[in-house]
Parts: sequence; C-alpha cells; structure tokens
Amino acid sequence: MGFKKFFGHDKDSEKNQNQIEIERIKNEIEEEDRIFQQELSAKDNLLNKFELDQLRQLCIDILGREPEPEYFEEKETGKQIELPLYRNDYTHFIIEELRLSQIKDYALKNKIISASFFEK
Repeated sequence: MGFKKFFGHDKDSEKNQNQIEIERIKNEIEEEDRIFQQELSAKDNLLNKFELDQLRQLCIDILGREPEPEYFEEKETGKQIELPLYRNDYTHFIIEELRLSQIKDYALKNKIISASFFEK
C-alpha cells in the first residue's frame, strides 16, 4: 500500500471519478432533452390523427395505464370530485412517456395512419 493511500490521499482520483460520472449523467440528460425537443412537434402532429378512444387504447396497450385523473374539491362539502380526462390530458401524457418511434409503430400497426403519412 502506498503512503498516499494509507493516509487517504487517494481521494483525488475518487473525486475525478465522481466528476467523470457527473459529466456522463449530465450529457445523457442533455441528449434526452435534445431528442425530446426535436420530437415534440412531430409527436403532436401524429397524435392529432388519433381519436380520443385510440389515444386511450394506446395508453393502455403500451403504458398499461391512463393519465392520473385530477380532482376538484367542493368548498361546501369538502367532497373530492374526479374531473374527466380530455384529449389534451392523453396527448400530454403520451408525449411525456413515449418516443416518437413507439407512437409511429403503434399508429401503423393499428392502421391509424398509413406509411405515406411519414413521406413528407
């Protein structure tokens, strides 16, 4: 064992390893964000071709769940009332959870759109 290791001076290499790991994670997050931003409008355009029932079914088939409902509390009774889920709720949920390629594959497989839709 070296003298530096004995007294814990090997912490410099530990700090370097931590910094490298932090940079790697930061780069991964930035790349994911870049991809998300690039796909955003394409996802929205594609999801506009879906009917509400098709959006609901996409959530169930691929994600195994629907968006979480929101609740409203009546002031007089304090009763929680579940608000209905609208088209935008499904669209935003899908955009956040799925990649463009997953939505495309589902739309083609379920004949929501044809392959020519992507030939623009």
